[in-house]
Amino acid sequence: MIESMRCLGYDLPSAIADIIDNSITARAKNINIDYAWNNGNPYIMILDDGEGMSEEKLDEAMTPGSTKPSDERELHDLGRFGLGLKTASWSQAKRVSVYTKQGSSVNHLTWDLDHVAVVDEWEVIEVLNSTELSILKDVFEGEHSGTAVLWTKLDRVLPQYTDEERQKEHFLSTMIELVIPHLSMIFHRYLSSKNGINISVGMTECEPWDPFMSSHDSTEEVNGEKYEDNRIVITPYILPHSSKLASPAEREEAEGIRGWDANQGFFVYRRNRMIIAGGYFDLGIKTNPSHRLARIKVDLTNEFDLEWKVDIRKEDVIPPSIYREQLKRIANSTMNRSSKRYVARTTTRAKPRKNQSKEEVWLRKQIGEKIQYMINLDAPGIQAVLAENNLDSKAVKQLLYLVERTIPYRSITLDNNEMEDATDNLPGEAITPPPGMFEVAMNLVRNYHKSGDRIEESITRVTQDVFPGFGADFRVKLEDVFLG
Repeated sequence: MIESMRCLGYDLPSAIADIIDNSITARAKNINIDYAWNNGNPYIMILDDGEGMSEEKLDEAMTPGSTKPSDERELHDLGRFGLGLKTASWSQAKRVSVYTKQGSSVNHLTWDLDHVAVVDEWEVIEVLNSTELSILKDVFEGEHSGTAVLWTKLDRVLPQYTDEERQKEHFLSTMIELVIPHLSMIFHRYLSSKNGINISVGMTECEPWDPFMSSHDSTEEVNGEKYEDNRIVITPYILPHSSKLASPAEREEAEGIRGWDANQGFFVYRRNRMIIAGGYFDLGIKTNPSHRLARIKVDLTNEFDLEWKVDIRKEDVIPPSIYREQLKRIANSTMNRSSKRYVARTTTRAKPRKNQSKEEVWLRKQIGEKIQYMINLDAPGIQAVLAENNLDSKAVKQLLYLVERTIPYRSITLDNNEMEDATDNLPGEAITPPPGMFEVAMNLVRNYHKSGDRIEESITRVTQDVFPGFGADFRVKLEDVFLG
């Protein structure tokens, strides 16, 4: 029973986030996650300045399953099953002490799973040990109320290293590199609100990470859709193209710590708390590099927990079947907008350069009364392919002459009179360049950059002038290499 309750899929960041939910429900304004190695007996404490709990409320909070999922809750309540405090704590630590103050009343209770195993019954401990007393004695100095959740015996947090120094390094780096970014993402709305909350991890303040870059001038917010009397709101966003991001730091902010692929798709919020961060549920939609600018916000109230199957960790939902087609339609529309933003950067130029015609692969020439299209052997793309592969220029010239003389002009004209240009909007796999072409493009970018172009200008030059029509994914790959 104990082990099954400890294996519900929490990691350390999500377990801490679950405790913070209780602090927000208790109307806390300041939440601090204190932690220390403590000479090889590390602890983590989540401390808030919320309403605190009475003795009766604390006893209820420490009782597993004290709240039914179907119980009616206030709209600001981020709880789910009445299990979060216990299951989140036990997923990381064998001992959890809750120390709470409400007015002049101070109450505390402790669960120790080793003690439960020894006495073979669910017996709560009412006396703090010396370690807990030393940590908790001054936490509410000058405060009228608040709650501290203290985890010790962190058996699930520490890796199985025999070297204590490596264990310490892992523990401290996890708090900094994983916990801080996770909380900055999950609670970004609370952190950025004028009347929101402050969350700190040790001495570091969590800064909000907005996945939609809502305040950026180049972010496109698409008209959303509303259901269930506006209690479900779906709002698509198209992020700025990298050319609109002023610095590497701004590009890193847009990408997010989880990466471009993980962050495209749906972001689901229960109230203002993020539950799902990216992805396409189980709608059968695959991530694609040119869709990376597509992010879709879904806002739910906690009234839909059962209908949307919000899990105990508040990290997963399953949309009802009645919304699947709407979600798929909205996803496809948003992905298409993302692709178009990339295609626009790949196929058009607002101000053509004077020497652009020298770089085009096809040249338009009038011979007598006829118009002929000829391959420009001096085009950088062709020259680069020749140089990269040490090809015989004479043989290549003969091959290209054959291509020029066999262009099916009449068929192209007839086909395009009857239907849209067959080269437009092809699926990515149909326009994937052959192996080696990407290396050629990378070398051209480097050469243009060496000659004075900015990297962004070099990529635009290669994708618009030298290799037009290679598709949005080709540009995305170049940006990933050179812009990170």
